Order: sequence, then structure tokens, then C-alpha cells
Amino acid sequence: MTRKLIVLAVLALTISLCFGQTDGTFKIADHYKTKEFDAAIFPADYIDLIPGQRFTPTRQEIDKAEIALQNDLKTLNKELENQSSTPIIHKNLHKYKRQYFGYIDKNGDKILLINGFWSNDKKDDNVWLSGRIEVFDGGSYYWNVKFNLNKNVLFDLDINGYA
Repeated sequence: MTRKLIVLAVLALTISLCFGQTDGTFKIADHYKTKEFDAAIFPADYIDLIPGQRFTPTRQEIDKAEIALQNDLKTLNKELENQSSTPIIHKNLHKYKRQYFGYIDKNGDKILLINGFWSNDKKDDNVWLSGRIEVFDGGSYYWNVKFNLNKNVLFDLDINGYA
């Protein structure tokens, strides 16, 4: 099992280096912090394997998604998948930092990919502003969800599993 994790980690590192920021345009995400949330807004020129045409989300679009997280995440998270020994996401939403990526899907709808991860307040690390945080395990300490800006709908909640 440990050998598989090492192989997966090496593979992930290799892929991220291959698809990393090579054109020099992207520097750092827009850090948008309020009393309710702490978010990084990634520009359209951030290179990632996200499908569709990319766009840079506005702060107003982030505000709209944050309202949906507050109002609708509990319903979407009703199965409490992978949350038996890690935090229940909707009850601890204020403890997660979020990364926002925008793309336009095949129907022409503007979609926000919201990448959530547990915030460690003891460590002031801004790595999360320079690249997408991706972890293979960790339970509900790591999750992502999508928000359709055109339809005002939160969907596709994906919560990490356990090793």
C-alpha cells in the first residue's frame, strides 16, 4: 500500500511539472479574504487540467458562490461521505480555505470549480495562492465542488477518501 502511494505521489509530481506554469504569465492568485471566508481567485491564464474555455472569476461571482455554499452545501452533503473521522464540511465551512477556478462548460454556462482544504492558522503559508492544492487522501480535509453561475446551482461535491 505504501509503495502505491509513493508511485502515485511521484506520478502526480511529474504530471504537475509537465503541466506547470511555463509561459511566465501567472504569478499569484487574487487573495480575497473577508470575515466569512478566505479565498484565492485564479486567473484564466493559470494552466491546469480544468476543461473548457477558462475565465477569471470576479469577486462578485465568488460572493454569489459563497452564498450558495452557506445555503446549499448542507443539502448537497447529506450523505456525509468520508466524514466519519474527519470534519463535517458544512458545519466547519469557516475553517476551510478555498481556491476558485472559472471555466465555461459545453453548454456555455459559467462554472466555478471550488477547491476547499482545511486551513492551518498556525502556519502562514501562501503556497495555496500560487497553485492548486491537490491531495489524494485526507478525508473531508480536502474537497471540491462546482457552482453554475448561470443557474445558481451548487453540484458535484467530491470529498477525498482515506488511504
